[in-house]
Amino acid sequence: MRIGLALPQLGLAATPRVIKRFAMDAEAAGFDSLWVHERLFNPQHPPRLDSPGRDLSPMELLSFAAAVTSKIKLGTSVITLGYHRPIMLAKQAATLDVLSEGRAILGIGLGLNKEEYRQSDIDFHTRGKRSAEFIHALRACWKADPVEFRGQFFDIPPATTSPKPVQRNEAGEPAIPIIGGFSSKPGQRRTAELCDGWQTAGKDLATAMADYEEANRAAQEEFGRGRLPCYWRVWAIPPFSKRAAPKQLGDRIVAYWLGSIDEMAEQVQAAREAGVDEVIMDSNRFLDDGTEDEWDRQVEGFSALVKVAHGK
Repeated sequence: MRIGLALPQLGLAATPRVIKRFAMDAEAAGFDSLWVHERLFNPQHPPRLDSPGRDLSPMELLSFAAAVTSKIKLGTSVITLGYHRPIMLAKQAATLDVLSEGRAILGIGLGLNKEEYRQSDIDFHTRGKRSAEFIHALRACWKADPVEFRGQFFDIPPATTSPKPVQRNEAGEPAIPIIGGFSSKPGQRRTAELCDGWQTAGKDLATAMADYEEANRAAQEEFGRGRLPCYWRVWAIPPFSKRAAPKQLGDRIVAYWLGSIDEMAEQVQAAREAGVDEVIMDSNRFLDDGTEDEWDRQVEGFSALVKVAHGK
């Protein structure tokens, strides 16, 4: 099993020095991947309980991490499709793949913030249908030129698009792995049909695996595909942190990892035995008002989990 960390992204302590050291230390410690999320803005009316003071932009942050590393994978968990158009996101993701020499992973989702959709001039109520077409349009942009796409929501005329991803799919075409972070039942089916992996966040292992098995069954039995890789993103409170785990994040009940490294190692082992392909540990929500020193200590603090994840 692989194990990744979320990059410092929230709050004033996520400085260039901290991000650079974090990325380099994570690669040196043997972590498999670095991840970012996306938040357009945080409306103040009504206020959100999980609103950070500052939230760095995802693709630029990953490009910064790509420049100071050489092997570790770089992923989004998740890019919210409602804030983008396919031809632009295809270009951004392909540029990251070129600059990182084939290390990009594109996790995508819908988001729940109606105000962010309104700012993006996108109908919140058609976001599911739009996302399915978005995936098709993305893949079209990465294929050999000239590309073209005609759909209900997107219309790309015959054109050349560049750059193309470094990575290749099973057919030998330029492509970046697309990981579905859709939480609804229709979203799980969308992942089963169209995506290269399945991902959830903030759920306990039993709930996450039950949802995964449903999507994986649909992928194989209904859509004639192979097994979907499983990504499980967890919110982890570093052992040195004095912060307590809230029962809710905004309006959602969520699960946290809290305790000693030995206790977290048990969680990693349980995930490995359950069939999770990659665990993503995210501490941003507990350190966004913290210090640079807390971020500096995190990789070393979690590094013992790498051997557990890798089965060594």
